[in-house]
Amino acid sequence: MNKEIRKAILIIFVIFFIFTCLVLISEFINYRQILNTYPQNPHLAVPDTVSVAMPTQAAFDFQRSKVTTWLIRLFLGFVVPAFFIFSKLSASIRNWARRKAKRWTLIIMLYFILYSVIEILIYLPLDFYTGFVRMHQYGLSNQTFVQWLIETVKSFFVNTVILAVIIWIPFLIIKKSPKRWWLYLALVSIPYMFCISYLQPIVIDPMFNQYKEIEDGELSLKIDELLSKTYIENCQVLQVDKSKDTNQMNAYMTGVFNTKRIVLWDTTINYLNVDEILGIVAHEMGHYLMGHIWKSIFLGGLGGILILYLVYRICNWFLEKSKGKYGFYRLSDVAAFPLIILAINLMLFITAPISNAYSRSIELEADRFELELTQNNFATATATVKLHQQSLAMLEPGYIYMLWTYDHPTYKSRVDFANQYRPWEEGKPLKYQKYMKENEQAK
Repeated sequence: MNKEIRKAILIIFVIFFIFTCLVLISEFINYRQILNTYPQNPHLAVPDTVSVAMPTQAAFDFQRSKVTTWLIRLFLGFVVPAFFIFSKLSASIRNWARRKAKRWTLIIMLYFILYSVIEILIYLPLDFYTGFVRMHQYGLSNQTFVQWLIETVKSFFVNTVILAVIIWIPFLIIKKSPKRWWLYLALVSIPYMFCISYLQPIVIDPMFNQYKEIEDGELSLKIDELLSKTYIENCQVLQVDKSKDTNQMNAYMTGVFNTKRIVLWDTTINYLNVDEILGIVAHEMGHYLMGHIWKSIFLGGLGGILILYLVYRICNWFLEKSKGKYGFYRLSDVAAFPLIILAINLMLFITAPISNAYSRSIELEADRFELELTQNNFATATATVKLHQQSLAMLEPGYIYMLWTYDHPTYKSRVDFANQYRPWEEGKPLKYQKYMKENEQAK
């Protein structure tokens, strides 16, 4: 191994070790602070104001487990592609693919399929623990082992087939433009993300769950009334049968143009009251009305330019230093795939606090819109408490873990915001009034 490559690997491992220590120290400090700050039992401090209670012991244990497995998965994100490179397994898979196929595109597809099979087998013990064992241990899953296995295999099959069909495109771009591929690939990612956003609700999601109209007629009418108070158009609100898999609650906005829809997990409908559900629907409406899906696609493409440029520089440095020792000389060689993945994972790790900060900001915007539309602070706060308590979420995680993993504001900050944000009570203008029909908002 080249001396400079060995030095770079050592630096990365030292940084990761220091980062791990800082995460664990931050979590310990946060744990002590929570114990010394919050009451044992939830209560209403004053009418219409909701306070939060100290998490249960199960929530503390669940948080420790999540942090530990996140660090392990983060570590594997570097080690697994490095294993493919330095063991020359990647070059061996490419050679196997070349023996099985003559066409360049088929070689890349076969390589990717075998690479993906090996990778999922490496991750399988961790996935089994986090996705099945731990979820049952904390009472968050309703899946049998067979159901979990079927969902895992189905997800792997769908994702692998989709990517195998298009994986040759990035390599073609790299081959045709070895010095500008990072720019072209980032630009191509914008229409790709749009296509995925358009097709996800109508093609991919129905493969895994059953979507249908809201079964509760009274709730459906109230949702329609809420939609009519804004300028949102042709937006379906559906429920999905997640109770067969989980006891947790969720809702999300998905799709673009005529595939846009708001989806409520049936657990959300079952566990929350009508006002709380309407608040959640209003939150998802805010995402669409403020164009958060479009903004995320566009900004993702722009951010991709910087990330892929740095990936380009890292990969070229490695190729220059390794001089083909690991079975590939060019980035357009499919055997260089794990090198690209390694560099991307490194850049995603570095930029995670920035992307998460942006995500938290748009979630706060949606929370603000929810409150301005419903003007029901109590329902928003109680729904937030129920959603997070049901999922054993921490009031506040350690700061570093929050920066790297939280794409939503923390549980405590969302409850505080729901309690405090009331501009209409002071006669102040609403920030998102332009999205609402004036006559419907008159008080």
